[in-house]
Amino acid sequence: MGYKDILNKKAREWSCPDMMESVKDEIPKIPLSSPLLNWLTYGGIPRGRIVELFGEEGGGKSSTAIDLSYNATIEFKREHEEKVQLYRERIAAGKKEYAGPLEDLLDDGPKAVLYWDLEHSFDWAWAKKLGLSKGDIDVAQPGNVGGEEICQAIEDVARTGQVGLIIVDSIPSLVTKAEWEKKYGERTVSSLAGLMTTFMRKMTYVCSENDCTLVLINQTRDNMDNPYVIQTPGGRAIKFYCTTRMYFRKGAPLDFAGNELPMNTENPSGYKINVKLVKQKGAAFDRKVASYYLMAQSGIRPDFDYAKLAVDKYNIVLKKGGWFSMCDPDTGEILSDADGKPVKVQGMLKVYDYFRDNREYYERVKAYINKDINGDQSDMGDIVPEDIEYHYDDNEPAQG
Repeated sequence: MGYKDILNKKAREWSCPDMMESVKDEIPKIPLSSPLLNWLTYGGIPRGRIVELFGEEGGGKSSTAIDLSYNATIEFKREHEEKVQLYRERIAAGKKEYAGPLEDLLDDGPKAVLYWDLEHSFDWAWAKKLGLSKGDIDVAQPGNVGGEEICQAIEDVARTGQVGLIIVDSIPSLVTKAEWEKKYGERTVSSLAGLMTTFMRKMTYVCSENDCTLVLINQTRDNMDNPYVIQTPGGRAIKFYCTTRMYFRKGAPLDFAGNELPMNTENPSGYKINVKLVKQKGAAFDRKVASYYLMAQSGIRPDFDYAKLAVDKYNIVLKKGGWFSMCDPDTGEILSDADGKPVKVQGMLKVYDYFRDNREYYERVKAYINKDINGDQSDMGDIVPEDIEYHYDDNEPAQG
């Protein structure tokens, strides 16, 4: 008996798919709204894997998770519609065996998004600014139950195959039974780390088998032994089993046009969110830092990203002094208006307005930039933040 025969026999005994044939050629992704974050992650958050978003308070972790939820609902609806259409075409071609699966597909609907709000701080008003409406996702706020029960509920939900994205906000908010039973001042030793060790080992298979992405939001803790190395709660198992880990920090304050302001500005219109990719499996690990614009009144602004990329990187919008000329993304020629005059606007704010009022041109600019962002050979080192100081490393202090 050859080794493949042994593996196939074991697969049948274990009631699992073929262990060699189940490996995917390419991991599908859930995109983010920010083009630079999509560039950083080679297309977005991997599906069927575990991802950790960690960082300081106010660093944009939860907002990024909500934005991911918004984009996931779009992806899941699109996939569902395509599958329904495929089944209907096959039934029309005489393959009646697809009638039952089509009925089940219509009953189940698209894959769902479940947000576990363990901090009891989910704000639908803010989520609406990021694109979500009530009914798009499900938000669960469990009461005073042990972390063990919550972890078991998360596993049970993922095993149904009906949920495509689960977000846990946040890991330190999981209170184990041992901690619930203790009085204030009494200590428990590594109860959360022990819980997460078991949880991560189990969920790695459950997520992959059921095409469910698990996003864990985590906090940071100061390291008294080495102030340049920041620790995260939950033990080291999270670091090992996560496919992608992203470190978030609040960057410079912004005015209403996305221009950076002094750090001591009292009433900014938003902040630049800086992100460092700490771990990346399933894609090249040659991209480390990126950022996006998070505005208080309008949420994430991908048009700011695209506009600045068009000016600073791709020369789709040519800058001369305070004037900006619009160019054809494909030919590089400056556009002309109905009178044959070059299309020019004054000030970066007018560039955003032009993109908003000329959607066809904006979509062409986006398509051109996205083609390069998602390509294997793109080089965007000249437009990623150069002034970010990250004091985080799993093994040694960060330099600089």
